[in-house]
Amino acid sequence: MRDSSEDPSRSAARSAVAVSVAALITAVALFGALAPKAAALEGPLVNNINVALR
Repeated sequence: MRDSSEDPSRSAARSAVAVSVAALITAVALFGALAPKAAALEGPLVNNINVALR
């Protein structure tokens, strides 16, 4: 069983890790949702740049 007098710094570190993992999962989910839209825009954008440089 856990000791009820757990070191507060260990608890804070555990909380920080949990928040970091949650932020990473959120970032991956957002990237996954936005990446197809960015890829769809990339084609016309690159084509427009190529036309402008000619």
